[in-house]
Amino acid sequence: MRDKRCDIELLEAELELLPENINYTIEKIDQLLEDEKQGIQRYPNKNMDIIKLEKMDIPVDLRNLFDVQYSADKVVMPYEDIVSMIIEYTVQNEFTQSGYIGVLRQISQAILLEMEKEKLQVLVDKLDKDEYNDILIDYLLNAYGIKREFKSDKYLRENPYIIAGKICEVAQSDKNKAKDMLNEYIIKEYLKGHADFGWPKAAETWEPYNGLWSYEAAAIAKLFEIDDSELKDNPNYPYDLAHYKSGVVAQGNIEPVTPVVEEEVEEEYIVGIPLAPEFEKFIAPKFHAKVNELIADFGKLSDEEFYDKYELGEIYFDLDDYLKEKNRGPILGTLIVFFLTEKDYILQIDWKEDFNDYKDFVKNYWGKDIPTRIVTFELDNDQQYYARVPLENKLSNIYEVTVREL
Repeated sequence: MRDKRCDIELLEAELELLPENINYTIEKIDQLLEDEKQGIQRYPNKNMDIIKLEKMDIPVDLRNLFDVQYSADKVVMPYEDIVSMIIEYTVQNEFTQSGYIGVLRQISQAILLEMEKEKLQVLVDKLDKDEYNDILIDYLLNAYGIKREFKSDKYLRENPYIIAGKICEVAQSDKNKAKDMLNEYIIKEYLKGHADFGWPKAAETWEPYNGLWSYEAAAIAKLFEIDDSELKDNPNYPYDLAHYKSGVVAQGNIEPVTPVVEEEVEEEYIVGIPLAPEFEKFIAPKFHAKVNELIADFGKLSDEEFYDKYELGEIYFDLDDYLKEKNRGPILGTLIVFFLTEKDYILQIDWKEDFNDYKDFVKNYWGKDIPTRIVTFELDNDQQYYARVPLENKLSNIYEVTVREL
């Protein structure tokens, strides 16, 4: 077993269950497609709507299977087949449903497996069509010999991936410095950079815990020929995968890009939250329309539709998990906090982290002329949530969520 923090019994159970789930889902999709051809409707929801939801589950199960196999050091499906299937189903879904980390990982895994560029091209074509804007993804693809039509000018998630991007840039001229940066990225920045997901203490709290491998770091080391020997035994660096194949994949230099700094207050927004006007001077205008839409959707959409639209699979293990939480008591305020966290209005960090280390990451969406203060949101979990709000606003709650001044 590569990651000794995992429970081998749970990993083995998943190695048995996940392929069965994937096969069952594919068979269900095939049956629904046949039903659609025959004009048969077996379920209350439309066949094609169910197919859309089922197709979202397949990449998630496949990504989990890849992690489980690697952590357990036991292969039940060839890695190449897993990544090929992830790409096949990812391009059939919306990228917002797949999530940035999922897209970055499948590209990194494809590079580590030295997958044929033609197989990866279908994913790149969709990235270009959807104008998927991320510098690190461009760096990896360009270094692998695949040029995107769309040119990225920002990092979709700056922390910690802007550091990974800098390693790519430095590696072209200074391998020793890049080596030191790679070591620091894995040892100090990788887990910390995902504190909003609870990664720093995931091995203690997640069940099942399948490992948290930095596939992008290994892909960078492989592409730019960086010495990664000091990371061989690091539990977050997939060293064996970085050396899984020995082909020469580096294709040449990349062109460093300076990220465009977006203006935060000069955009035009639809101002107002008609369904909750008391929040209008507490939530920045940039997010008013979307918060109002979320509140409306919470009341009118089915639980399944709401779970799908707002990508709650990133928060709750599955739909049943979400329904259990909803049935325990009011949840709308919590969902708004989660939504604003995903949009970077609210900063989320792990409970054991020192907020002073992250204070500078709390973004100001109110402009320089409006005095602000930092507040925290009290949710019933092991995370901390912070946002910057107008100084004079004294709102004490967002529905069931208590708001407290620091």
